[in-house]
Amino acid sequence: MKQLGWLIIFIVFFPSVLCARTYRGRVVDAAQMPILYASVYLQENPVVGTATNADGLFSLDVDSAYADGTLVVCCIGYAKHTRLLSTMDTTLGVIQLTEQPIELEQTVVEAKKKHRSKRKLLAEVLHQTYLRLEETWPHAPIAYCVVSDVKMDAHSSPWGMEQMIANVIEIPSSAIDRADSVQFVGEYCKRYCSPAVRAKIDTVMRHEQDNKMRKMASAIDSGTIVHRALWKMCLQRHHLLDTENELSRWRLSRDGDAQCVLTYTLKKNYLGIVKAQIVENLIVDAYDFTVQSYTIDMAVQLFLPFSIKLKGTELEWMNLLNMSDSALEKFRLKRGKVHARISTVYEMRDGMVVPVEKNMHTTALFEDNRHNQLPYEVLATQHVVEVQTRDVQPHKHYNKRQSVKRELSVVSYQ
Repeated sequence: MKQLGWLIIFIVFFPSVLCARTYRGRVVDAAQMPILYASVYLQENPVVGTATNADGLFSLDVDSAYADGTLVVCCIGYAKHTRLLSTMDTTLGVIQLTEQPIELEQTVVEAKKKHRSKRKLLAEVLHQTYLRLEETWPHAPIAYCVVSDVKMDAHSSPWGMEQMIANVIEIPSSAIDRADSVQFVGEYCKRYCSPAVRAKIDTVMRHEQDNKMRKMASAIDSGTIVHRALWKMCLQRHHLLDTENELSRWRLSRDGDAQCVLTYTLKKNYLGIVKAQIVENLIVDAYDFTVQSYTIDMAVQLFLPFSIKLKGTELEWMNLLNMSDSALEKFRLKRGKVHARISTVYEMRDGMVVPVEKNMHTTALFEDNRHNQLPYEVLATQHVVEVQTRDVQPHKHYNKRQSVKRELSVVSYQ
């Protein structure tokens, strides 16, 4: 009977072992340097995914159900790479990603030098672009399956990466709301970090005594704030209607013969304490005015008359992100700079303009009264893996703070 039991276990479980295959590879850039925290996942099932380690290596277990699947490799600042899997060869070798900067500033500046529009032509292009958006913008709820990666660096050292698989439902705006509603539901989340960063997190959490800070961290954790905010930073078509009183803030330029670049600039100064500038670039087809991409560039400078002392828990959390050799013992916040650039690429699907990719690059520098500096960098990318344009129903009981299943993974592949 004992032998029979082992035989049954072998028959039940051994096929599943045979079904799973482990694919291994290495991700590098054009200079053959390894890319850390590149996202690797199956296009057919993004939950099956992982990230590269400091040597650019990854290891991914794939079930036989996806034997003919497509592997996706992506990282902010690089073009997405796809490859069909083969059951005959699980060694993928070296995968080289091609750089794909999200900045449009140079293109726009060059175009401005060649041609600056007259007021009447500018108004006409804005109007035609708006009419084209009205024609091609979704007029019913539309659903997306999204893979969202957020990576953070500190002192030029990679700190960690969080990948979220999410379902998004967009509900088109009405003339009253003037903004689309977004239901961003995180389905699954995996965090990647090095053993050193994991040890640092554990140390801070053990010494965390501030219950208020814990509650705030928990709320942020469950609300998928960064991922949802990145998705919502997109073009609002009603913005193009605000031209009668703001036409002076718009500029029209050309990027070759096929594209027009619409640029909107807004500057704000709050008593010299906060200075902000927002520049939006909208690239449209020069012939039919279809939107191709949208980029928003935000720069904020903070000048405090009196420095703010960080103490206790606040200082501990700052040290959590501080990757330098020595920990901060004192820090009085005096100045700060934040620069964020977010781009959205659009495509036509079923006669509608829909986002297919989003990228974000944010840099921040905080300085105290003794000129000690803390630099941070956040890189994020979102790829749409599936779009549903018909028979989409909004969530009846949507809760933007609902918990998301999370898994912490220490990256150290051999």
